[in-house]
Amino acid sequence: MQKLGLLKLLIYARGSTMSDNESIPSKIHLQKEMFLLLKETIFQNGDGYEFKPYYYGPFSRELEIDINELMESGLVVDSQGFRLTSRGFRDAQALWNGQDQAHRTALSRIKEKYNRLSSDKLLDYVYGKYKKYTVKSVVLLDNLYSYFDSFALENDITIDDLDSAFNRIRHPVNESRN
Repeated sequence: MQKLGLLKLLIYARGSTMSDNESIPSKIHLQKEMFLLLKETIFQNGDGYEFKPYYYGPFSRELEIDINELMESGLVVDSQGFRLTSRGFRDAQALWNGQDQAHRTALSRIKEKYNRLSSDKLLDYVYGKYKKYTVKSVVLLDNLYSYFDSFALENDITIDDLDSAFNRIRHPVNESRN
């Protein structure tokens, strides 16, 4: 199946509201729901988007380009989430009707399960299950910085003390020379 078609199908699928064309709340949701569709369902055996570690976990530049193309062509709007226009809805409905029940069910289950989660909860799930995609995560880095800030304040440690400690870890000095 063509990737643009798969993207239209995901947007078209019913979510927890049980209505077709349920809006996908954010770019984070769009990226993670497509990632999970390709990792955890019958769609994992097909050709899909390639995901790489990025600031908020798995990210596909190609998916980003495709959603922008669908918006520029008037098939999708981003108004309180991604939703098909009436023309996009007709296109996606024709694609949907051409899918077997197993593929329709997979699309709806992903959307039902993850579309209703907050971005934080969705990221928690993806980060917990797919750790190799978190190596560039700004969320994890922000949490680490917050932890060290709190630790330093609670223990009356300065930033210079922390820098010095990290430098000793990165560049250990041979203790026997001193």
